[in-house]
Amino acid sequence: MRFSGVGEDISWAEWQVLWSLGERIHKTAKAISGHSGLTKTKISRAVKALEDRRWLERCRDHDDRRFELLALTAPGMEGYAMLKRRATDYQRWLEGAIDLPYLRSLADGLSGVEMMIASGQFTAPQPSMGEPAA
Repeated sequence: MRFSGVGEDISWAEWQVLWSLGERIHKTAKAISGHSGLTKTKISRAVKALEDRRWLERCRDHDDRRFELLALTAPGMEGYAMLKRRATDYQRWLEGAIDLPYLRSLADGLSGVEMMIASGQFTAPQPSMGEPAA
């Protein structure tokens, strides 16, 4: 899955990293992986892609040098802000296009899935052998 609108496409994993850093929820690839339900490999590739784009930077954690802390650069914050505005615009459109009780049910259901992912009760399915990775 890819998203457009910031001058170039970004993957779902890249969006997860961008959102986590932009909202200041997580600072490490491992934490983002655990929260998003995506594999550490997918998140690491997304981090590399955003780093190559100069949207994020890494630095060693001073308390535990095994970890790299991630932070958005100025261009990364601009890209995040643009995507957040687009998401807000889409949310407003969705609220106008769908009856509010249905939208509330959808939001409640998605919140439940997010809580299950965050608690480790639900993880993203892994592709079976022979199935192309998304």
